Amino acid sequence: MSTQREKQLQKLEEKLDRYHELIIEINTLTQHLGNETYAPGLLLYKEQKDQLEDIMTYFDETGVPTEQNTVEAILTLSLKEFHQYLMNIKNEK
Repeated sequence: MSTQREKQLQKLEEKLDRYHELIIEINTLTQHLGNETYAPGLLLYKEQKDQLEDIMTYFDETGVPTEQNTVEAILTLSLKEFHQYLMNIKNEK
């Protein structure tokens, strides 16, 4: 007999499996339609979640507009900045 926690963990695993399947379906459909949207299906660990919360808190304190203070907006900005950083390194060689 499974404990309540084991049942909950199994339910979580099933939902994550369905989530990943949905991400694949979405990306396949957007590619088929020529849509430029891509869903990464990103799962964050506690440390990354805490980092995002720190950034969002700082953005709140400094008056960053709400639409720019979302997980998606922050990750997009971070990716853009990291890409620029790498391209600078690459171009310096």
